[in-house]
Amino acid sequence: MSIVIYTGVGLLILNLRSPGPQSQLPYSFYAAAAVLAIGSILLRRAQLQRVKLEAVAGTRGVEGLIKHLLNATILAAAIAEVIGVLALVVAFFGGDKNDVIRLGVVALAVSLYNYPRRSAWQQAVDYFSAANAGTGEGRLGL
Repeated sequence: MSIVIYTGVGLLILNLRSPGPQSQLPYSFYAAAAVLAIGSILLRRAQLQRVKLEAVAGTRGVEGLIKHLLNATILAAAIAEVIGVLALVVAFFGGDKNDVIRLGVVALAVSLYNYPRRSAWQQAVDYFSAANAGTGEGRLGL
């Protein structure tokens, strides 16, 4: 929701000011957004690898696994928020409506890609709780 607000405020700012000369600066914003988007995907993949999840479940149990999944999701969502803020900032640095909309769409796409899926989390918890059956860990209690 906040990404939509950032994009809307950026568009509002552009509507209220007079059009100025288009600068080459938005390309650096595109590059930053691309690096952040790829970084978010790589972070998610690194944090949700099977080996990493096995290590977390083995050392911290199912509760630690749930916390790890939550922290990985929060980090990826924070990166999407930064891309959304770039959509707002580009309005101040000579961007036009297309620049704001493009960055907003990238931020939404990253956010939706990293959105947690309960079924995937449940499968991970069930799998690792079965592996740690002797500890008495249970199902995901959401």
